[in-house]
Amino acid sequence: MRGHIVEMALELPEGLLGLPEDVQWYIWNLYGKKYVMTELINKFEFIWHKPSYRLMTLVSCDQGAIQHGHHELADMIDDENMWAYNNCVHGHCENCAHYGFPCTNSALYGFENPYLVCLFHANF
Repeated sequence: MRGHIVEMALELPEGLLGLPEDVQWYIWNLYGKKYVMTELINKFEFIWHKPSYRLMTLVSCDQGAIQHGHHELADMIDDENMWAYNNCVHGHCENCAHYGFPCTNSALYGFENPYLVCLFHANF
């Protein structure tokens, strides 16, 4: 992993060239997480950000229309909001079981997407 430090050092500003390799690696790691990953995530468009009426109708009719562990919905949630998803899926949320997955808490605080409120019949 640190073999790339030499290649990246050519692109570092002059003030960083004298720093130890570990510090340079740490700086690039933070930069990558904060800017590069955010840019990549923002460019990727999930089908569930604004699902069509037809898609919502197709998936909300039958129990088992969503298979937990085999969908990309969890990828839409920022790491700091995964608590809401985990509470529903791994905690067997009563709101999800009664009204539908994701419950209002998970949709608004986890997914930050009001289109997903109670869309699926929970099958967990």
